[in-house]
Amino acid sequence: MDIKIKTDEENFKFRVNSLIINDNKALLVDINNNGFLCLPGGHVQIGEDTKEAVVRETMEEVGVTSKTQKLFAVIENFFRNKKGKSFHELSFYYLMENASVPKEKQHDYVFVENDDGKLMNLDFKWVPLDKVDEYNIKPDFLKEILKEGKFDFKHHVVK
Repeated sequence: MDIKIKTDEENFKFRVNSLIINDNKALLVDINNNGFLCLPGGHVQIGEDTKEAVVRETMEEVGVTSKTQKLFAVIENFFRNKKGKSFHELSFYYLMENASVPKEKQHDYVFVENDDGKLMNLDFKWVPLDKVDEYNIKPDFLKEILKEGKFDFKHHVVK
């Protein structure tokens, strides 16, 4: 069972995110045509540690077996979605070891994931690290990290 709490007005989510870099490009995803790109990932399940969760989510969403290389960020993100609902999201961001990306996924591609009965349209993009400014990437801090290529651990609070 995923770790998330929902009320009529607010949501809490505990998530992990996977940064895969291949050929000086980062794999990012637009989920259900949100209009922005983020890292692939998903919810941590009860009884699962974040390293296990990010490896599982990377396999489920990207179809790549990989190992964590480094935890580079913990984010407490407070935001409202397009419908005005408040979210409190706690996310762990991992740089993954050189993942063996299948040839058919080394270019932009679309994948439809069945997430507990809800179909999710995942539009994957390989974004060149020297062109991240040309993309709408969320959360905002991620763009700077990708441009700099420095993955020193940092705790972020975004309100």
